[in-house]
Amino acid sequence: MILLADDEPAFQRLTAGWLRAQGHEVITVGDGDGARDAFSRHRPDVVLLDLAMPPHLDPQGGIALIPAFAPAPVVVMTGHADQALAMQAIEAGAWDFLAKPVDPDLLKVVVARAVERARLAQEIATLRARGEAGEDMGLIGLSPPMVALRALIRRVAPTNLPVMVLGPSGTGKELVARAIHNASPRAKEPLVPVHCGAVPADLLESELFGHLKGSFTGAHADRAGLVEAAHGGTLFLDEIGEMPPAMQVKLLRFLADGTYQPVGARDIRKSDVRIVAATHRDLAAAVADGSFREDLYYRLKGVVLTTPRLDERGADKALLAQIFLRRAAPEARFASAALEWIVQRAWPGNVRELRAAVECAAALAQGTAIGVDDLAFATGETIPVTSPPANLTLEEEVAALERRRIVEALERTGHNHTHTARNLGLSRVGLLKKMDRMGLR
Repeated sequence: MILLADDEPAFQRLTAGWLRAQGHEVITVGDGDGARDAFSRHRPDVVLLDLAMPPHLDPQGGIALIPAFAPAPVVVMTGHADQALAMQAIEAGAWDFLAKPVDPDLLKVVVARAVERARLAQEIATLRARGEAGEDMGLIGLSPPMVALRALIRRVAPTNLPVMVLGPSGTGKELVARAIHNASPRAKEPLVPVHCGAVPADLLESELFGHLKGSFTGAHADRAGLVEAAHGGTLFLDEIGEMPPAMQVKLLRFLADGTYQPVGARDIRKSDVRIVAATHRDLAAAVADGSFREDLYYRLKGVVLTTPRLDERGADKALLAQIFLRRAAPEARFASAALEWIVQRAWPGNVRELRAAVECAAALAQGTAIGVDDLAFATGETIPVTSPPANLTLEEEVAALERRRIVEALERTGHNHTHTARNLGLSRVGLLKKMDRMGLR
């Protein structure tokens, strides 16, 4: 929906009719107070605002109205077409600027881009709200594999079944464990993670089951294990495939009836925990070659969930990148070419690699626009620099350089002509003339 605020009835009628013919729903008002009221009642996606309207015919009154329409993109229109006024409107929060008489082709492009920006902003707001409400369970994504994974978690979480989470490194297996715990009746009790491959084999038993003072060199006091710490909650055994054979036997005994003995203790203790295990290894193959106990394997795999590779998640790449960038640098954004590069690139490190690349690019980028070169640098890739052909004349080489500078500036500003012109030191009209000459419009 578009709100058209202009005090000229003829302009209202013609522009609204033209926009409706383009498929847009349009509401028209003729003054500033009416614009505020219509925006409050209808919440349009885009506002087309004449700067000189009653009750303040001075354009400054129209500029003062702009913040009232947040977060909708505001395209200001006025016959007072000078660069200083445009800059004031942009600084007040306007998204773009159109001088009257309005070129229909330019209006079409600006409105289409404003509507798309509003759509993307709404999508991000919806996803953020879902995250705050817990609907996405901390597992962000709209792709079919992620939708299916969340559905399975909702079914499994209320039960007390053990869960095995399989998937490549960097795909969020611990996030799945956390989602299962948070959606379970045990959510108010602890979720205790232990990385089975990071703890030395001779200390893993003590880490899990605890020990008594003096039971081994360095045991200067009694210490409770992670099994006791997780009582009533969930014990997450990450990289269970790395667990040494001797510990597999002791874990199997605990899984059988919930009993265990701290190192150096004679008494039997009991703990009520739910087990969620995870690994990137092929445990069936490990069972076949004898490195993992078959009875433990079947005890752990009550329900098997699989986290998908990032390359299986399609459009989630761009969505995740946008969210990681917002968290790392709220004012920054991606150039469209950068998002396309993210979507097309293979990510062998999966979500973990993507997040690290975005955070690195955001930290090292010059300015708020993240380009392909920033991401390539963050991932250690090289973007080839193409030199102009040696047979170009000086005039042709200068023209090629000018075109490249304009294209890069447009990418950095999201094709906002007013911002681009300011960054290049040009007037908006001058920029548009150059773009016309170069076939960029």
